[in-house]
Order: sequence, then C-alpha cells, then structure tokens
Amino acid sequence: MIPLQVKVKSDGNNTTSLSFSDDVLLLEQKKNSGVTNKPIKISARYILSVYLDKSKEVRIIIKALIPQGKLILKLDTFSFEVIDEEAATLWIKAINDAVYKDTKKAKHLKIFVNPFGGAGKAENDFNQSVMPIFDAAGCTCEITITEYSDHAKEIIKDLDLKAYDAIVTVSGDGIIHEVINGLLSRDDALEIDTPIGVIPSGSGNGLSFCLLGNDHGNSVSHAALNIIKGVPMKIDVCSVTQGDERYYSFMSLNYGIIADCDLSTEHLRFMKDFRFVIGALQALLANRKYSCEIAMKIVEDNIDNIRQEYNKIYNSSSSHVEDKSNEVEDKSKGIVDKYGSVNDPIPSDWTVLNDDGYIFIAGKVPWLSRSQIVFPCALPSDGLLDLMIVNWDKISKLKVANILASFEQGAHINMKEVKYYKVAALRLTPKNKDTGYISIDGEKVPFKPFQVEVHPKLINVLNIDGKYAPTNV
Repeated sequence: MIPLQVKVKSDGNNTTSLSFSDDVLLLEQKKNSGVTNKPIKISARYILSVYLDKSKEVRIIIKALIPQGKLILKLDTFSFEVIDEEAATLWIKAINDAVYKDTKKAKHLKIFVNPFGGAGKAENDFNQSVMPIFDAAGCTCEITITEYSDHAKEIIKDLDLKAYDAIVTVSGDGIIHEVINGLLSRDDALEIDTPIGVIPSGSGNGLSFCLLGNDHGNSVSHAALNIIKGVPMKIDVCSVTQGDERYYSFMSLNYGIIADCDLSTEHLRFMKDFRFVIGALQALLANRKYSCEIAMKIVEDNIDNIRQEYNKIYNSSSSHVEDKSNEVEDKSKGIVDKYGSVNDPIPSDWTVLNDDGYIFIAGKVPWLSRSQIVFPCALPSDGLLDLMIVNWDKISKLKVANILASFEQGAHINMKEVKYYKVAALRLTPKNKDTGYISIDGEKVPFKPFQVEVHPKLINVLNIDGKYAPTNV
C-alpha cells in the first residue's frame, strides 16, 4: 500500500486533495465554505498517465478511462494547478510506478489495421476511438493498413521485432491468424517473445472475447486498455498439416454444421452475429449430414474430470494461470510435429472413429465469438486441444438447435449427446462427399484431410489478468 497525498488548487481557489492508496486514486475537493464535494475514485487499472504540464502555470494532468456503467469506458482528463512542484513531481513518479508496476509504460506498438474489418469501419473506429486512448497513455504507433490477404504475414516474417513492445491487430481473428503464422514461419520463431495485442474489429472477434469476456469482447476501449496495461500471457498454438501444406492455428478447427454456419454466410457479414443463426437454420432444414473418420490421441474423455481439472487450474492463481503443461519446444530443433503429418500412418495408440454427425470441432480458446462459449474448459497453455463431437445417430434437429443455443453459457457440455475430449493431436478425414467446408481459425481451407497437434506456449498475448475470462463451468 502506498499512502500518497498532494495538495493542489482547483477552479475558484478551492483546494483539491489528491491521494493514492490501495490502488485507488481519490480526488477530493473542498470549497472555501468548508463543504467537501463527493470524491472521485479512479482505480489504478484505469489510470493511463499522470504528468506535469508547465506550458503555462505548473499543473498536474491525469488521464484515465472512467467506467460509465457496466460496459463503457470514457476517456477523461483532470487538470490541477500545483501548489508545491517538488512534492507534485515526487507524487507523480510514485503514482506512475504504481499504476504500471507490472508492465511497461508508454509502449511502442506495431499496428496492423484491416480496412475491411468491422463492415469497413475498422480504420475509422481505430482513429476515432483507439488512438486517443493510446495517445493518452503515451504509446507510440507505427501503423500499416493491410491491402490484401496475408499482407500482415509477409511483413511480420521480416520485421525487426525488437523495435516494438507489441504487435497489435485491428481486425477480426483473420489478421491474428496471419500474424501468428508470420511469427512462426521465421527462423527465430522459438526466440520470439514480442506479444500480440488485440483490438476487435471483425464479425467474430473470438480471441478478444476470451481475453475480455462476453460483456467487453467487442469494446475497443476495453481492448485498448488491455494492451496498455496488459502483461504477456503464453498460449499454445497448433500446427496443421493438409496435403503438403503446413500452417498454424490459434483458435479452432472445424468441420460440420458450425463451419457451414460461418463460411456459407460470408455474404451476410452485414448481419453480424445473426448470420450464424441463418447458417444453422439453412443447414438443419437442408438435412445435411457430415461424415468423417476422426483419429485422435485422447488424454481425457470424462467431462466431469475435464471440468474438475479446468477449475483446479483456473482457480489456482488470482492472476496468472499456472497450468500443468511443462513442455516447451526444443529450440535447437525448431517446431517439430512429434506425431508426424497427415500423410503419415495413424499412430497405433490413437483412437479412430468413423461417424456421421452434425458437429466436429476442436479448439484452443473458450469463445469463438460473442455468446459462443464452444469450449468452456479450454485453457491458454495446458498443451491440449478441446474436441467436441455431436453424432447424427438418434438425435433430432430440435436437439441440435438446442445444443447450438446452449453455447451461450457453455451448458452444452452437460448434454448426453455431446462428446467432449481433451486431446494432444487429431486427424480428420471427410468422407462420402467431394465438396464442403472446413474452417481453420474462421478461414476457409481446402476440403481434404488435415492433422493437427498442439505445441505448448509458442506465442504471447497481452492480457491484464493473465488468464482467459471465466466461463463459470
């Protein structure tokens, strides 16, 4: 605790006392009449900068994000004339040390803006709503407006990462996918510790919801604060082999009705979240069946055990999740797929299922979009992939619709028709059709077999709390 106080003047020669204790800044104004106004309290979490302005009289300037109700953060500035400059200088240093005790102040950011994100409003939203917050926090930015697919990936591959404190994406999850693939395609991939920051400006924004929760996942002001005050959090990444191609996934791998909901409704992006509802209804009414062979290295298939382990790990620390995965890549060998590729024989200790079904989806994150907690037991770096299967056999369309609706609270994992696994790797081979949709991190990939395995703790993302938002399973 740092009990700090400084006296300053305010308008009308009233005296204002600025004090800081228990990570709260308290602004108390006393009128000449002796009446004290209601104090203003600002949590250290929301204080962006405190400094002296000597352009005219010497003043303390405080810039902060002030919560307006539950959902909104408003950028505000407070200005007070200094009585004792020396005391004010010492007070300011102590406050800045306290509010940035866990992270670097005034970060230098490399920013990628997808101008097509957010229904074409991403660039304007960034300039109007995010840059003022970064400026208030003293952050400096180098901005690239992406011009075509994989533009960010191409730049990242040759970028001098040591020049930046973080790489920031202003987009949906697509540019994040590009940035991660760019980072992991570099010769120094296993040496990289530059974290990624996320500003949600797409239709899904899955990673942002994981970091900020369902209420704030679409809030650019909360996301900006998360970058300014965030600390690096390690996350697992999956390698994917398909044919002779190899790339990386941070979010989800999807075949079945959910892939249809996403990819078949690209032309309905203007409808935002509702397009997924339209896609689901279309697939159910068309009576689509999804056949595949799925082979997997199962680590756990009992949902009670999975839930218990999730809660044990998630609640083990008040800030940073300490999970059970102690594996790291051998830096001398690079990123090696220990289970081989999709072109190799299936390992003998894998379980193989041949199923007709509605849903075959695996993921490393809890949320795939707003109110879509598809993997409520997913952890950022447990070294495992969450896999969900819903078979075709003896299940009505209404029940499938109920399962999809239950994603909002993650309650589907309690339904007997849902099979939920923790796996280290899997291979999926579509059957009985030549065309269809397979989605990796929300992006369409060729309709052919793929294999995926988890590589622990390859990437850092910025996050104030050091863990994903709670799913309350």
